[in-house]
Amino acid sequence: MRLGRLDYKWVALSNTTLGMLIATINASILLIALPDIFRGIRIDPLAPGNTSYLLWLILGFLVVMAVLMVSLGRLGDIYGRVSLPSFRFCSRSPGCMAARARSG
Repeated sequence: MRLGRLDYKWVALSNTTLGMLIATINASILLIALPDIFRGIRIDPLAPGNTSYLLWLILGFLVVMAVLMVSLGRLGDIYGRVSLPSFRFCSRSPGCMAARARSG
C-alpha cells in the first residue's frame, strides 16, 4: 500500500513539473513572437511612451492563459478527460482549416 502511495506522489510531481514546463514554453513563444506582433500593428514598443503597449500585451496574454487554464480544468473535471479533448479537437480542426484556406 505504501509503494502505491509513493508512486502517486511521483506522478503528481511529474505532472506538475510538465505543466510548468509547458507554461514556460508558452510564455517563451510569446516573447519570441513579440517583434512580429508589433511590426504587424506598426508600433515601436520601446519608444518613449509606448512601453505600456508591451506590458499590456504580455500581461493580457498571461491573464487570458490563467483564466483559460482554470476554466478548462474545471470543464475537464466536470465532463471527463476523454470528452473535453475530443471537443477541443473537433472545434479546432475546422477553424484551423478555415484559417489555412483563407491565408493561402
